[in-house]
Amino acid sequence: MIDNPDRERWNSKYIQGFVGETEPSELLVEFIPSVCVGRALDVAAGFGRNSLFLAERSFIVDAVDISDIAIERLRSLHQNIIPIHADLAKFRPPPNMYDLIVNVNFLERNLFPYLIEALKIGGFLLFETFMVGSPSKTNKDFLLRKNELLHAFLNLRVMFYQEKRVINKNGEEAYKAYLVAKKEC
Repeated sequence: MIDNPDRERWNSKYIQGFVGETEPSELLVEFIPSVCVGRALDVAAGFGRNSLFLAERSFIVDAVDISDIAIERLRSLHQNIIPIHADLAKFRPPPNMYDLIVNVNFLERNLFPYLIEALKIGGFLLFETFMVGSPSKTNKDFLLRKNELLHAFLNLRVMFYQEKRVINKNGEEAYKAYLVAKKEC
């Protein structure tokens, strides 16, 4: 069992009824036709909205999350989803394993080089998360700075990058960065 304040915080949120977003990431939906079906990693999978979307399209998905409650829910979603209970601050995915890595609404900068290593040649990284200036995010450690995501993955071939203002599910203005990149030889 993982003993971690983040684990307790997320378990508590789920116990209190937090569901999060239920539809898959729009970026994922838009770019999935470019990706060959294979093995995927869903980082901070939560209740599995992106994992389920991928599993229904024949991907085998390693869905990683710190919450026991999320992991238990993931076990029952789809036979192609493999739940992995892990602290993402310490998680190290196997090298050259994934055709696609999805990281949505989560930021652990120390994981960046391991995500690159975990991609197969020809594999895609899809990354989307909040930036400085977003409300309800008081800890700046969990917010990207301008162009930070782009610079972090410049050794991949960047297919798409955007920073923009969005309206979050609470109706508040927020800022997000979006990246799709491919690992080449």
